[in-house]
Amino acid sequence: MTLRSFVSALGVILALLLTAVAVPTAWVDQNIVKEEGFVRMAGALGNDPEFQSKLAAAAVGTFESSVDLPGPIQSLAADALRSAASGMQSWSDYPRAWEETVRNSHRLNFGAANQSEEAATTSALVLDISPMVRLIRDHFAEATRIRIDVPAESLVSLGEPSHRQLVERVAAFAPLWWVAALGALISLLLALVVARRRSLVLVFVGLGGLALAALWTAGADLAGGVVGNLSSANGVAELFKQEFLTAAKTSFGQWILIAAVTSGALFVAGVIGSFVSGRRRSRSAPG
Repeated sequence: MTLRSFVSALGVILALLLTAVAVPTAWVDQNIVKEEGFVRMAGALGNDPEFQSKLAAAAVGTFESSVDLPGPIQSLAADALRSAASGMQSWSDYPRAWEETVRNSHRLNFGAANQSEEAATTSALVLDISPMVRLIRDHFAEATRIRIDVPAESLVSLGEPSHRQLVERVAAFAPLWWVAALGALISLLLALVVARRRSLVLVFVGLGGLALAALWTAGADLAGGVVGNLSSANGVAELFKQEFLTAAKTSFGQWILIAAVTSGALFVAGVIGSFVSGRRRSRSAPG
């Protein structure tokens, strides 16, 4: 093996190793660490009937515990709250309240908001359902003409302190995905520049990319199983975890598909290039 071939092979290997890290880390940064990506992915959870039901029950329970109604209107309040628990998801302003719930929760868990004393003292991941509680308050006021103050935050625990520590580590390192991506690009360019047969570089990069797609798929399944087996603080937390894992797996699967298609295209281009260059060499060889 010549020095050029060795350097080219080393560049391909390094590019694949760095890509193996860069792609999943970039996905985490774009879809979990960044607020808009998290809201886009978690927003679909508000359409799950079972999750909606448990979320409504939790919000109603929080509302009930935060108010002290006079005896004469307690029966009226009970009817209004039962209606809220069973039909809140059909209200026109429910989607906006759920989106605000997701945004507030992301800011609390990823440290992008000024936390209240209650949020600052908790060491676990939380879901802030205060927008849902305020939604119930507003509809309750429409039904009873009684305006009631509710807590500024209503936090539902989503797990244990160790889960929050993991999120903090992810939030610290995921935004650095571009370093690995840049290293992979430089390594690939180096491999192409020094290679005697660039088409072979494309072949091996394509094969390596397809192998990475399979590895990412297996890794996503493994990570989903590990996270799915983690203990949850309550029924709302368990449903949120399971539905979010499903949404995350679907989202990352789309990234894997794009990577696999791109790798397949590189492989085909490399094979075609090798075939064409081989025919040219055979024609130019002395007869």
